[in-house]
Amino acid sequence: MAQLTLLAPAPEIHAIADRAVRLAAGLKTAGDPRSMGHLKVDVLTDLLLNGEPSIPGATRGIRGRVHVMVPAMTLLGVGDEAAILRGYGPIDPATAAQLTADATSWRRILTDPITGRILATDPRDYRPTAAMIDHARLVHPECVFPGCTVPSEQADMDHTEDHAYGGGTIPENLAPLSAGHHRAKHHTRWQFIQNGDDTLTATSPAGHIYTVRPEGKMRPAPRALIKAAAAAAAGAATTITDEEDLDDCPF
Repeated sequence: MAQLTLLAPAPEIHAIADRAVRLAAGLKTAGDPRSMGHLKVDVLTDLLLNGEPSIPGATRGIRGRVHVMVPAMTLLGVGDEAAILRGYGPIDPATAAQLTADATSWRRILTDPITGRILATDPRDYRPTAAMIDHARLVHPECVFPGCTVPSEQADMDHTEDHAYGGGTIPENLAPLSAGHHRAKHHTRWQFIQNGDDTLTATSPAGHIYTVRPEGKMRPAPRALIKAAAAAAAGAATTITDEEDLDDCPF
């Protein structure tokens, strides 16, 4: 075995990684027994060695979905904000222009000029359900389970308040959860509450409280810090991953 490392501009690296995940996911959905990690390696190997991709659904070049984040003041013509590459950060105007040149569709997103919170999305060209899911993924690029970094595109879309108990199918009640953490929420005593400001409050079965913030930032609430310190002093496990047995959750 050997390792190949690629150093290139951020947009290209981000696009390569995204393409590998999407093609691997397509093969997995079609019933391929290989793991996602194995599939991603094989996908990239096929693309590099064959030149002409033999993978069904493969396309050429970067074909990104362009999200135009528009602060309210910019919409009024009195502001000028930088472009953001999803999954990376700010990019220069020239790079943004190059990425958007090959875009097949556009979507308008209105944000608050102070907080950056998404205020509204343009539903055109999208069915309502797809627009709601897209909105939730824009607000939370990663799984909202404390400590999880699974990208929202690879996660399930969960009704924070269970739909079976009256939770509405609205943007304010949707959030991404990885498959394992989705099961943890519904089959253990984990509880999640949407706070109305794009943050969620997560309470573990042991009573630890976490505040999950947009852009994948998670900070424990004061009560959680106290309990976590007490648990650590007692030698108790206080971490959980997507692969662990969630029926015996240490929280």
